[in-house]
Amino acid sequence: MEEISLRELIEILISRKKIICIVTIFAVACSAIFSFFIIDPKYEAKMILMASGTTNDLGNTQLGNTQTAGNGNIDNMLNFISKYPSMNIETYRQQIKTPEVLEKTIKDLKLEDKYNVNTLADKINLETIKDTNLITIKLEDEDPKLAADIVNKLGENFVLFVSNNAGERSAKTSEYLKEQMEVEKKNYDQALLELKEMLSKPRGADELDLELKAKLKQITNFKIQINELSIKKDALTSAIKVSQSDAGESSSLMLQPNLSGKKSSVPSSINFSLSDSTKVLKIELAEVETSLNSMKSKLAELQNDIEKLQIEYQDKMHKENLAKKKVEIAQKNYETFVAKYEEVKVTESSKIGEASITIVSKAYPSSNPVSPRKALNMAISLVLGLMVGIFTAFFQEYWQNSNTSLELEEKKN
Repeated sequence: MEEISLRELIEILISRKKIICIVTIFAVACSAIFSFFIIDPKYEAKMILMASGTTNDLGNTQLGNTQTAGNGNIDNMLNFISKYPSMNIETYRQQIKTPEVLEKTIKDLKLEDKYNVNTLADKINLETIKDTNLITIKLEDEDPKLAADIVNKLGENFVLFVSNNAGERSAKTSEYLKEQMEVEKKNYDQALLELKEMLSKPRGADELDLELKAKLKQITNFKIQINELSIKKDALTSAIKVSQSDAGESSSLMLQPNLSGKKSSVPSSINFSLSDSTKVLKIELAEVETSLNSMKSKLAELQNDIEKLQIEYQDKMHKENLAKKKVEIAQKNYETFVAKYEEVKVTESSKIGEASITIVSKAYPSSNPVSPRKALNMAISLVLGLMVGIFTAFFQEYWQNSNTSLELEEKKN
């Protein structure tokens, strides 16, 4: 096997240095010609946007004191449908290249002959800075002013695009709330009408309440009268017993002889007066008992009426409470929709894009081209030229040695 020493390799490079230099110079010259004369310089324009998180809270404000236990679910539902979608940095970045934004930019700058949506999207370079909410829009073009104009117009159209999307969403939400608000207004009016009809009917809860109070007052008076009659009855009963006792004693004195054998000297008129008094007391007692029984009978009837009245009163009160509760709920629902509708109208008129996207730095025409990178191209061509030159030198050496070997073999043969 043939061995090639490092010395031989170096001798080959030295002997073939001319071809190496020619190839290297040719590569560098071609690179210089292309970089300085053929390739058009390109200029980069850059805009920096800052995305804020304000859109997370737009349309999601609380309704103050209108949120109660009765309509808390409605508040949550309305807050959900009116809330602007959460937008993070990546969401914004993806929206910059939407066809709507690119198409409007092309039309605004009248670039239909040079760009379409796809070619412009390929030219735009978007970058996000780590741990920040900054988005960088970059674009390269042969015209530095045009590059700056495209980037600036693209940023403006993107902000407008965000605002329009928010406005369209708010408009749809506003339309839905307006329609539902009319429905809730009808429900409220219907509930009020039902309550009015119920209250206009005779023997309502208030009327029954007054009647019940009057009967309770009447029953109290009856009990007082019954108590007084009972006391009077007891007094008359006691008086009759005393009267009858006195009448008995008088009768015994009239019939009892005295020690001298003569009759009692008690007048008979006294005996008759005691008897008449007893009869009067008994008559009065009978009247009192009659009145007492009549009063007790009326008291029983009144208590029965009160029981029926209480049942009727509770039933009417329950129905009226349900009607009033229905009115209250309908009113709160209607007021909730009205309040949320007003909030959404404010959101609809606000410029959400400008509130959520801030232009930190506009793009300006650059005087320093970013391509071609002449020094880098020259350096690369120098390295490539040396590599190609060295390969050519070794190839020539190999080809020459092969021909020499063939000639020697032919001479020997």
